[in-house]
Amino acid sequence: MSKLIQTKTAKTVYFVFGIFIISAVMFFLMNNSKISASGSTSKIVFESEVHDFGTVPQGPQLDFSYKFTNKGKGSLVIEKVQPSCGCTGATTDGKNEYLKGESGEIKITFNTQGRQGRQEKQIIVFTNDPESPQKTLRLSCEIDPNIQ
Repeated sequence: MSKLIQTKTAKTVYFVFGIFIISAVMFFLMNNSKISASGSTSKIVFESEVHDFGTVPQGPQLDFSYKFTNKGKGSLVIEKVQPSCGCTGATTDGKNEYLKGESGEIKITFNTQGRQGRQEKQIIVFTNDPESPQKTLRLSCEIDPNIQ
């Protein structure tokens, strides 16, 4: 009977020790893969995320470009650019992928026709930047129908 207990005990100890070793190796591999993956990620950095046109007349279309740089080590992909309403348009500069250190711009247009008073609009930029997958760009102006 004592040999049976020793055998079962030894098997249990070896089993627990084996699970511990496997867990330690998996933990080590998972942590190293996260470090290497995060080292090759993209990072979008805008010169400015806010633009105020000031006081403008009613009627003209306003244009502005938000300039950015990929400060990450991997490729930056602009997946989608979405304005907050139909009076605002937004496009990339013709590219969707930017290499390390490469710069680009998001071009916006805002139609002031039929609007007056304080206007605040947003453009959401969807990217593969793991820290900021969505960047919100803001534009504003005061539309005065009495100025030409």
